[in-house]
Amino acid sequence: MLGALGPILASFAAVDIAGFVRKARRNAILFGLAAVFLLTAYALGLTALAIYLGEYWGLPLGLLAVAGGALVLALILYICAAIANAAEEKRKRELAAANSRRALMVSAAATALPSVAKSRTLAILAVAGGLGFAAVKFLPSMLGLGRHPSDRDD
Repeated sequence: MLGALGPILASFAAVDIAGFVRKARRNAILFGLAAVFLLTAYALGLTALAIYLGEYWGLPLGLLAVAGGALVLALILYICAAIANAAEEKRKRELAAANSRRALMVSAAATALPSVAKSRTLAILAVAGGLGFAAVKFLPSMLGLGRHPSDRDD
């Protein structure tokens, strides 16, 4: 067991930990400063927009227009996040169902294996069925069938 861990431990020891920490610290500082400047620019941009709209509609209406625009953008982002989360949950449910079906098929095959192994006829049928399945699944792609003629690699 320790023999298998040797290469993993050697590769971990070869990693320059000090360099990794130095790079992470530098990136954190630089990205933090960039975020501060980005937020400053955002706040000043909104202030300028509110002042500009305030000159035409009055200050209260200008501020309400900026606030309403921010609210609409926040709602759009919220809806997009909700749709993405729902799609991810659906994919997780489908994957869980597929995995449970696969586990059921494997356990059924493992349960039937002793009786198949004892019977010569069933063993021959199982091998023939497996070969037939493999031929149907892999042979068309090996022969290049099922592809559109414009997809050829000539």
